[in-house]
Amino acid sequence: MERKTRLKKLINQLGKGLHERDEAIKLSLLSAVAGESIFLLGPPGVGKSLIARRLKFAFQDAQSFEYLMTRFSTPEEVFGPVSIQKLKEEDKYERKTEKYMPGANLVFLDEIWKASSSIQNALLTIINEKVYRNGEQEIKVDLRGLITASNELPPDNENFGALYDRLLIRYQMLGIKNSQSFLQMITGTDPVYKDEIAPELKITNAELKQWHTEIDKLEI
Repeated sequence: MERKTRLKKLINQLGKGLHERDEAIKLSLLSAVAGESIFLLGPPGVGKSLIARRLKFAFQDAQSFEYLMTRFSTPEEVFGPVSIQKLKEEDKYERKTEKYMPGANLVFLDEIWKASSSIQNALLTIINEKVYRNGEQEIKVDLRGLITASNELPPDNENFGALYDRLLIRYQMLGIKNSQSFLQMITGTDPVYKDEIAPELKITNAELKQWHTEIDKLEI
């Protein structure tokens, strides 16, 4: 199947059951394919988290992680708990990262502007260098895409500038405008949280590597 045709079909299946969200889905997929980050701005209920959760279905064998930030969120909840065994037996302060952000390919962080400074600092290193510093070692992070979301822009009186600068795509999501689309949404029965993407449309790791090689050859 020709690549352009395949990607169109993939985008259509990702958007099945969603209404007036084509552009947000396309940009989110683009950011993940490019290995970059996207910020979705919009009020509650417009589908920010749903798009992030469905995006993982576009990739084969993708490991996902999502977290809702609060003012009381700690690094343990995002990057993993400290390994008691390592601390006890080897006197090393290391986290168990497998099921947390450093071990994931696709990450969704909601209410991103509630992140503490310690979480922000680690995020900057992951976004910039694809590296997480875990105690004395540096872990290479296979982060394909980072989706962040909030219902507000970063506060002016707090130091979020560095993190905001690194969210390369910024997209505002609004409520459904078309009355017919709204009616279809509230009466629809599509299983929006179920993976119904055809296996032949899913993007493989080998394809991503090949695409990145081709991207690097493009002249701007």
